[in-house]
Amino acid sequence: MRIDKSQRISILNSPFISAKGMKTELNIQKKVRLLYDSVLDSLISRNPNDTIILIENYDFICFGCPADYVQILDNRLLITFRYNSKKKNYNYNRQNETLTEHFFDSQGYFQSDLFELTQEIKTNEFWYKNPSKFGTDECLDGGQTFYTVLYPDKNIVSIYMRCWIPREIRTKIKNSNQTTNP
Repeated sequence: MRIDKSQRISILNSPFISAKGMKTELNIQKKVRLLYDSVLDSLISRNPNDTIILIENYDFICFGCPADYVQILDNRLLITFRYNSKKKNYNYNRQNETLTEHFFDSQGYFQSDLFELTQEIKTNEFWYKNPSKFGTDECLDGGQTFYTVLYPDKNIVSIYMRCWIPREIRTKIKNSNQTTNP
């Protein structure tokens, strides 16, 4: 219930136009989230001093669909669920893995959004106030994502992101714009 409220607030505060179209998906996800709430509850009770990040990713071209890809990050334990629309559940394709110290997964993929977000959470109390710092609404990647942070003090904060752009790419874009527009 509190996750849903936090995500709805993030839509209202989002600078991204596409955020406004997520209300139907949130209504559906509120019901479907029950399928993995027990995993969240278990992590919270086992590790009450941990900050946990819930990532719910929606396919941009599927209107009124639940998140098709859900991740839960607790320290470096990354739990990933894929939604199985035929079985209408997430547990069908669950994967647990421990990320490396630098947030690479077992396939060698750099989880740049999670790496950067964990750093921001530690150093910036108001990291969620400026989602456009992390990405844009102008992309063709096909996804929409809610990043929801569950703090040990029971506070919950979310941001909506249409397209997370890794810090290195954002820096290159910024530098490129500065050289073309002196």
